[in-house]
Amino acid sequence: MKNEFCGVYAALLTPFDRRGRIDEKRLISLVDFLLSRGIDGLYVCGGTGEGLLMNLPERKEVAELVKERVGKRATVISHIGGSLNTENAVALAEHAAEINLDAVSSIAPIYYRFSFREIFSYYRTVAESTSLPFFIYYIPATTGVFLPNEQIAQLATIRQIAGLKYTSPDFYLLQDLLMRCPGWTAFSGPDEMFLPALTMGVSGCIGSTQNVLPEIFVGIYKAFQQGKLRQAMRLQQRVTQAVSLLKRHGGMEAWKAALRCRGVEPGFCRPPNRPSLPEDEFKELAEEWKRLFPEYAEGV
Repeated sequence: MKNEFCGVYAALLTPFDRRGRIDEKRLISLVDFLLSRGIDGLYVCGGTGEGLLMNLPERKEVAELVKERVGKRATVISHIGGSLNTENAVALAEHAAEINLDAVSSIAPIYYRFSFREIFSYYRTVAESTSLPFFIYYIPATTGVFLPNEQIAQLATIRQIAGLKYTSPDFYLLQDLLMRCPGWTAFSGPDEMFLPALTMGVSGCIGSTQNVLPEIFVGIYKAFQQGKLRQAMRLQQRVTQAVSLLKRHGGMEAWKAALRCRGVEPGFCRPPNRPSLPEDEFKELAEEWKRLFPEYAEGV
């Protein structure tokens, strides 16, 4: 399978209105902002996009809106997992192919303690239901699904599985896995570890902070490709500063607050998440953001 997946992808945030409905206008505005900053791809309805808090029609709606706006200007991957129902994942995979997305992705089935045989069966059923490339989303600390490389490598025997999004800090295991599966494409998940992941063989990154500082991630990727490692290191340090700041202020509501700092209206989060940062907390974040990223503080 030809490797067409590389570069910087944003795990797209989903703007909601105050009633928890998808805010189409703000979603399109965010997509336009990211495209204008040189993003290579968008990963929709993942954890960052609060996809697990949406029903199937809503997840389809987001995928359709994003694909219609992007056209062929960037790659679009839809996360289809997390519904605790294999048929739902298959339905989303089939829908992704119908609207001509570029690939689909899924976390392993969660909550119940599934055996590897059951996890393998899930991935085979869903991946073989679509003609699109399929990327495993491996994020063990969040899902509670920890698999040894010997088992993950067995998934390479499944038709359509093209690689994975690897959100784990053990890059020895990442490189070992890629050596076991030489045809796979890997995306780095942890935003704060993009540069070291590049040195271990990933083709690109998919993450939350790419929504708010796409220029820096694009800069890291280009600098690495050009062999400018010191420049890439300096840029990676700025990502570390951003992630550290945003983690202090919570979850997706903090990343959406950072979008406000960029002059992009982010909408609200969906319950049970906090809808947004309280105004006093936002002002505190905005002051620190402006100090750290004055060239990226269009909204403050």
